[in-house]
Amino acid sequence: MKQVTGLYKKYMDPFFTPKAAAVYMILFAAVIGVATFIENDFGTSAAQKTVFKTWWFELLLLLFSISIVANVFRFRMIQQRRWAVLIFHFAVLFIMLGAAITRYFGYEGMMHIREGAQSNQFLSSDMYLQFTYTKGEQVVYFDEPVLFASRGNNSWSQSFLVGNDLIEAEVQSFIPNPIQMLREDALGDPVVKVVMSGNEGREEYFITEGQSVILGDVRFNFSDQPVNGAFNLSYTGDSLQIWVNEPWTRMTMATQQLDTLYPGENPHPLVLRSLYSNGVSGMVFSDFKPAAMVEIISEAAKVKNESLLAVRLNIAVNGEKQEVYVAGKKGMQGSPKILDFQDAALSITYGAKTIRLPFAIKLYDFQMERYPGTNSAASYASEVQLIDARKALEKDFRIYMNNILNYGGYRFFQSSFDKDERGTYLSVNHDFWGTWVSYFGYFLFTLGLVWTFFQPRSRFNELARKLKHMQASRFASLLLILCCLTTVGQGQKVIDPAAGLPVMDETHARKFSELVVQDYRGRMKPMHTLTREVMRKLAKTESLYERSSDQLVLSMYADQATWITVPIVKLGKHSSIKEKIGISGEMASFRDFFDADGRYVLQEEVRRAYELQPIDRGTYEKELIKVDERVNIANMVFTGRFFKVIPVPDDPNNTWLATAPRGMEDMAIKNVGQVASRFFTTYQPALHDALHSGDFSQANLIIDELKIYQRENGGTVVPSETALKGEILLNNLRVFSRLSLAYTLLGLGFLSLLFISVFKTTSNLSRPFQWLYWILVAAFVFHTFGLGLRWYVSGRAPWSNGYESMIYIAWTAALAGILLTRRSPGGLAATSILSGTI
Repeated sequence: MKQVTGLYKKYMDPFFTPKAAAVYMILFAAVIGVATFIENDFGTSAAQKTVFKTWWFELLLLLFSISIVANVFRFRMIQQRRWAVLIFHFAVLFIMLGAAITRYFGYEGMMHIREGAQSNQFLSSDMYLQFTYTKGEQVVYFDEPVLFASRGNNSWSQSFLVGNDLIEAEVQSFIPNPIQMLREDALGDPVVKVVMSGNEGREEYFITEGQSVILGDVRFNFSDQPVNGAFNLSYTGDSLQIWVNEPWTRMTMATQQLDTLYPGENPHPLVLRSLYSNGVSGMVFSDFKPAAMVEIISEAAKVKNESLLAVRLNIAVNGEKQEVYVAGKKGMQGSPKILDFQDAALSITYGAKTIRLPFAIKLYDFQMERYPGTNSAASYASEVQLIDARKALEKDFRIYMNNILNYGGYRFFQSSFDKDERGTYLSVNHDFWGTWVSYFGYFLFTLGLVWTFFQPRSRFNELARKLKHMQASRFASLLLILCCLTTVGQGQKVIDPAAGLPVMDETHARKFSELVVQDYRGRMKPMHTLTREVMRKLAKTESLYERSSDQLVLSMYADQATWITVPIVKLGKHSSIKEKIGISGEMASFRDFFDADGRYVLQEEVRRAYELQPIDRGTYEKELIKVDERVNIANMVFTGRFFKVIPVPDDPNNTWLATAPRGMEDMAIKNVGQVASRFFTTYQPALHDALHSGDFSQANLIIDELKIYQRENGGTVVPSETALKGEILLNNLRVFSRLSLAYTLLGLGFLSLLFISVFKTTSNLSRPFQWLYWILVAAFVFHTFGLGLRWYVSGRAPWSNGYESMIYIAWTAALAGILLTRRSPGGLAATSILSGTI
């Protein structure tokens, strides 16, 4: 036993020391950095192939995990009751365990459902080589998961025994983003290139002499022997000729000359770069080589989600060999390639695999809400029914952004939709245990972090005690405090582009802000809240050009012609967007986004960004989508589409309508009553006149009438006057934004007292400490008031949903921190920081 222990300490113990754990962490960080560069240049699959799914990376994580367990026993953490550090170690272990479960047992994919249909299957996100072997009446299916990438070793071979037949498959090469190219070769055959229109736009094909293929709705036969019913091509006497089976028109692109070709015994010359059409199909023969080879090459090395991928395989059945190219895309079923052997056939597919569920999802309705006048989606959702025949269960759900359907260990997310908006794509994830084990690890990590500040024997407090025995110069101490507490800044003069514009009357803006409005999620709130949300989204601030959000939004609605030239849209930091719209500042006007003909200058770029999968969107695409959303919000303010202030009487869905004059054509608006109709037609003109004349009496009267109408026809969804005033008070107090700065300063203050007490032990700091402590108590009381007011106006308890529950737990933890660490500057500093995160 002693000999074994000695061997362990000599050869194994060095791998699990604290120094070894530190080395593993440094290596892990370095490897992750390298993987990030690989992913950026060659795609996610390359990073997985070369780093994340390699044996050495898993070994690195395993050694790190074992070193964590070894150090728990090495430093006797349980015996010494070092609970905070112990929790940290267990947190890392659980996070590692969750990642391992996800790696080996979790899987995900995409489910597509059309309205009125149901599905119990989805396509995997992983790629598979799938084989179907047919011999007589025997049909055998088998598949293999594969991961090919632009970087890394793509060698793969496998043998399968089906009955008495031996099937051997070997990958010769992997080709990302493949394209076909014609290469002249003296030993090659005549090849013609044909361009046709397909489901994905322009499609190019190569037809080699001797081939007979069907492309689209046309059968092509390239040989000296014509085939009935085909578009026949022949290369004789150094010229290309064609025979047609029905009348075709031919338009020569260069001269625009139009000819009609009729069937007959005599051939017609094939004219390159001419459009051939039979009224249903159209095509152009763009190139011809009398002796050439068709090569498949890679157009780009980076693999994206939408990239086409190809694999060249050598297939042998009982020793009979053939070569084949198979192509596919991630998340899509590949097109099968069929190889014929002596008395059997082998179908090969490269792409996603179909995975079946033990239950079904039925799509009732896909709902899309767009920004008015644009094609940009504001929100979308799927109304579905879960059908589980095993439990005789039929239950309705609504899946939308951040509202996930969880059932049977599967999670369904709203991902995308069909172009005709009659179908939905749901992202499917099956990783119940991996997810919850990881979440538990994150919980332990947070608990250990908080406990570190409160536990007397924690590393944090141990260092504080050691520092008390050190003395530093007064100059260094003063410098440290000044670095912590001071900020040097210089103001910059801001030029006001809105100077000289009429200012909306504050009294009328305040009256307008008390109206009830329905947001796009259906929540009823005061206009006071909506205008602030709009300006924060539009310009990243609640006030602009010395005008409140209520004044700004009303001015934009009343005087669109003036305000479309005023910079109100925040652009972000990406210079390419600024270059496209031709400005250099941080803000742009609404007009800047349109050219002289009224075309939206970002339209094509925005469309391309939305078509990309979220994982493939870079910084530019993300910023572009945000800017596009702000432009749409500005458009909705100018047209009044944001102002859903008109309740439809006796509507079962409690629908409220927006103040857009063109909406008067809607049948629902005809039933809203005289007051509402008057509001539609008179408020904006009255507001425009008042903005320039200064007389707001008519506009005030219209708002007063609408308030009465809302109370009489809004039903039970209209908030009480107390709730409306409470929400307006909460907005004006700005409790949480103001306290975030206060908590930061309090945290720095408590830390400064801690450092001063360490470096200057003779100082009497009880009075400033008491001041800071009672300021913290007052801030917490103010914070508690703000939370209570928010929960009251929202009409829900703090434990009614996950987000509010987390706030409630953090709020309780902060209260406990104040009570438990009253005499600890370090603990109160941590409590201040925790309070600032609520």
